[in-house]
Amino acid sequence: ITIEVIDDKEKSTTYEVKTDAEYLNEAMEEVKDLTFDGEEGEYGLFIKTADGETADESKQQWWCITKGGEQVNTSADQTPIADGEQFELTLKEGY
Repeated sequence: ITIEVIDDKEKSTTYEVKTDAEYLNEAMEEVKDLTFDGEEGEYGLFIKTADGETADESKQQWWCITKGGEQVNTSADQTPIADGEQFELTLKEGY
């Protein structure tokens, strides 16, 4: 799969992942250069930091997960993956 991280200045970094993982967070953990952190919540893993950039809650920033440009309605630990899929983590502002 491919994981693209896009910060609030629209700078992006793309990671290619060869994995047997079933879920997005598991695949992300296998990428040596991709750092991310979050917290478990009512709806699963809420990503707070990706690629060293932490969402600023005072600016209502949050990391949005999309698959092929379409927003997913699951957390990273509940988003299944399949061969050839492309995911994006985009730092958004405003709830």
